[in-house]
Amino acid sequence: MQLQRKIDQLFIEQQRDWEQLRAGTEQLDHINVKEFNWGNELKVDIQFNPSRIESVSAKVDKSNIEKRPCFLCEKNRPKVQSGIPFLDKYIILLNPFPILRNHLTITLHSHVPQRIRKKTGDMLTLAELLPDYIVFYNGPKCGASAPDHFHLQAGLKSPILMAGENELRSCLVIESTSKSEVEERFEDVYKYLYSRQPEEEEPLFNLIAFVENNRYVLHIFPRKAHRPRQFYEEGKRQLLVSPGAIDMAGLIITVREEDFNKIRKEEIVDIYSQVSMPII
Repeated sequence: MQLQRKIDQLFIEQQRDWEQLRAGTEQLDHINVKEFNWGNELKVDIQFNPSRIESVSAKVDKSNIEKRPCFLCEKNRPKVQSGIPFLDKYIILLNPFPILRNHLTITLHSHVPQRIRKKTGDMLTLAELLPDYIVFYNGPKCGASAPDHFHLQAGLKSPILMAGENELRSCLVIESTSKSEVEERFEDVYKYLYSRQPEEEEPLFNLIAFVENNRYVLHIFPRKAHRPRQFYEEGKRQLLVSPGAIDMAGLIITVREEDFNKIRKEEIVDIYSQVSMPII
């Protein structure tokens, strides 16, 4: 809880000194959300969050990434942005374009690609130290707008983000009282997913980790596509939805009001069917 208290104090200080963060946090108070239900147990929320348009529509191909300065490197971050050291190799920063309450970005000091293998222990340690939070990871082709710089994200827990398996998309759940056991089982899953996608530098997936009832929980969302075809459509057929971990968990982010208004259950089912990889 000590780290959580430090983060709470950081929010107080940064909202006082950083106008962009203050505006982003205040926007969450007025954000529109609508709910779709499939029976009593399964639901998906749609959030209208225009501040996320740069992240959702980011061009993450190698050419475009190489042209722009990395916004996670210290030299390129806003001077007013400060953070909290973590494990002597990360810094915990406040996200000025939040999706969740207390949205954090946990950035590795080194500018190395977005690859989670051998770092799941760090992710689980952070979840342990932040018992009120989920910690999540977007793969380089699964929602990360900075695939060239390793980072995790976190935000306050909510039931929809901890729901796990449902019939709309695949979710593998690893749960144990032992952190090392979760790491070992994830490595087995990683190897299996890599065997399904050997052409990729990292298999496509998203992760959500948290600690509940003294148990480490890791949700793995295997992916077969970065974005659905609706993302690339034109005119009225376009839906600017680019799923990351939060979307896969059940909170789909829309950045245009027209998309928020027109998305229907059929599109939600179709989007998940396109990007989620079935596991047999």
